[in-house]
Amino acid sequence: MRNDTRKEILGVAKKLFNERGYNNVSTRDIANVLNISKGNLTYYFKKKEDIIEALLTETPNTRVKNAPKTLEELNFFFEDMQKTVQENAFYFWHYTQFAEISSTIQNMQFETLNENQSLLEKTILLLNEAGLIKEEQYIGEYNRLIDTLLLSCIYWVQFGLLKKTTEDNFLIQAWSIMYPFLSADGIEALNDIINPEWFSK
Repeated sequence: MRNDTRKEILGVAKKLFNERGYNNVSTRDIANVLNISKGNLTYYFKKKEDIIEALLTETPNTRVKNAPKTLEELNFFFEDMQKTVQENAFYFWHYTQFAEISSTIQNMQFETLNENQSLLEKTILLLNEAGLIKEEQYIGEYNRLIDTLLLSCIYWVQFGLLKKTTEDNFLIQAWSIMYPFLSADGIEALNDIINPEWFSK
């Protein structure tokens, strides 16, 4: 029963955080939706930061583990990133803030960033060897490409809030960043994977 209540608290908290943002939701708000006392909630989570840590550390890790070797696999990787952003908007909405209030979250962010960076580094080299991506025009150009992809993903929600747009298709953004790096063969291969109208002239 206790595990059920704890799970319900996390589910409601995530829903409210995604709808209103972390700063606009109190533990009392969460308790009210669950129709329990604030004291009952604090039995499971002493403070709101504990709820955030639990949401982020107890969620099963379903991220792509192996470096994509084809554009189709890379598209799946980008789709996975988009799904993660959409389902955990609250986390990316307050990405920097969470790192400041929790060393556990900060370490998790660091590890995730390194994992994704390593995956993309291997992917870019594999796609280059396959003739799908152009050679670097200068030393470190691939690193800048990877940084831009990861920055766009991490701050996609915050940027959308600044632009006051409901556009949430990170997939288009990711391929827009990748497109100038594709060879002629890469562009042809991509047209069989995504909507060609995204980049039609």
